[in-house]
Amino acid sequence: MTTVQLHDELRIRNGTPSQVEKKTKMLLIYLPHPYLKQPDAQAPLGLMYLASVFETAEDVEVDIKNYSSYRNDEAIEDLPEADLYGITVTSLELLQANRFAAGIKKKFPNAKVGLGGPGAFTDEFVDYEVIDFVCKGEGEKAIGDIIRDYQSGCLNKIYIAPPVENLDAIPFPSRHLLKSKQGGNIFAYNKNYKDGGSTIISTSRGCPYRCSFCSSPFFTGLNNGVRYRSAQNVYDEIKQVVDAYGIRQFRFSDDMFTSRPRRVYEICELLGSLDIVWRISTRVNPFDKEMAQTMFEAGCKEVSFGVESFDDTVLKVLNKKATAKDNARALEIAKEVGMTTRVLFMIRTPGQTNKTVPTNIQWLSRVPYDIIACTSFVPIPGSDIWINPDKYDIEILNRNLDDYNFYFFGKDGENELKNIIKIKSRSLDEFNAESKAFRDYLKDTGKLNQG
Repeated sequence: MTTVQLHDELRIRNGTPSQVEKKTKMLLIYLPHPYLKQPDAQAPLGLMYLASVFETAEDVEVDIKNYSSYRNDEAIEDLPEADLYGITVTSLELLQANRFAAGIKKKFPNAKVGLGGPGAFTDEFVDYEVIDFVCKGEGEKAIGDIIRDYQSGCLNKIYIAPPVENLDAIPFPSRHLLKSKQGGNIFAYNKNYKDGGSTIISTSRGCPYRCSFCSSPFFTGLNNGVRYRSAQNVYDEIKQVVDAYGIRQFRFSDDMFTSRPRRVYEICELLGSLDIVWRISTRVNPFDKEMAQTMFEAGCKEVSFGVESFDDTVLKVLNKKATAKDNARALEIAKEVGMTTRVLFMIRTPGQTNKTVPTNIQWLSRVPYDIIACTSFVPIPGSDIWINPDKYDIEILNRNLDDYNFYFFGKDGENELKNIIKIKSRSLDEFNAESKAFRDYLKDTGKLNQG
C-alpha cells in the first residue's frame, strides 16, 4: 500500500446530507494530573494525532482539552458540550477515567464517552455503565468507524484498531488546537537552551524489547513491534513546528529512539541544519560513541537511559537484556561527548535482595550522570509481572490503581511509599527499610529529580 493510499484510508469518509444533518462534535480529553509537580510539561501528542485525522472530515468538529493542570471538578466544570468525548488513558488512569466519564454524563446526559490510548487494552477496570465505547489499539484506523457508527446510532462497545504500518501516512499532529500550550520544560533542572518554549515529537512507535514490567502494546509480526517514520518526514514536521511556533526545543518521545541505528544517522544528518536542541529516551544498548557524537552534533543535548537498576539479578528479573556494565558504559560514552545524562531508575522491584541497595549505591557513586529519576515500582496492569506475579516470587498486596502513584514527589512534597507488592521470600519491614534508605541516599546526592 502506498503512502497516498494509506493516507486516504485514514481519512474519515464524510456522511451524506441525508445521513448527517449537523456536524458531530468530538472533544478529546487529556485527564487531570494533580499528582505531578509540572503537569503541563508534556503535551498530549496522541490526541493531536487523532485530531489531525478527525480534521479530514467535513462533518466532524474536533477540539482538544488539556486538563493536566486541573483538578477533576475544575475540569468537569470547564467542559464544553459535545456529542462524543474521547479520553486517552494509561492503565493506571482507568479508575480516574471512570469517575471523569461519570462527571461528563451527569453534566451532559446524552453524551457518549469513549476511552483510548495505551491503557485501553484491558477491560479489567473499565466501568461500562459510564463508558460507552473503548478503542483498543491505534485510534487513527478506528475513529472513522466510531464516527460513522455514532452518526447511524449504533456504537459498538469495543473497537479493535490495527497498527498503522506506514507512519508517514498520518497527518502531522494538530498542534494548533493547543494554541500556545505546546508543552513545558523538558530538560534537566529546567534548563533552556533556546528561547520559544519546547514541545514533544515521536519518530517511531513500539519497542522491540519485552521488559517484564512494561505493558506497552506489542504488535507481533510487524517489524518486531516497531514502526518508523522516515527521516525526511521527521524533518518536515520539526521544520513546520519551528516555522509556525518558533519552538526549537524538542523531546523525542519514542520508547527507544536508537533501536535502528542507521535511521538515527539519517535523522541527524537532516536535523543539523535546523538549529534545534533535543532530548531522547532510549536503552543503554545499542549505543556507542560514534552514534552519541553524531546525535550531540545534531543538537541532542540530553539522553534519558532506561537503566532501572545496577543489580544484575534485578535486571534479569526485569528482562532488561542489559547488565550493570552496559549501563555504566552508556553513561560514560554520553558524558564523553558532552551530553547531559538522565538515569531512569526503579526501586522496590521484584528480585530486590538485601544486596541491591548497596550495589546500586556503589555503582551510582562512581558512574557519571547528571540527574536521576527514580520511581517506586508498581505492577502495571497488562505487564507480565501483573499477570504472573508468582513467576517473579511476589505477592501483589494492593490492586487499587488509585494507590499506584510511583512518583517520589508531588505538588505537596514527598509521597508515601505504599505497600503494593511483597517479595514472598523477604520481610516486608526489611524491604521497606532498605527502600527508604535508598531514597534518602538519592536525596543526599543532590541529583534526584523532584519534578
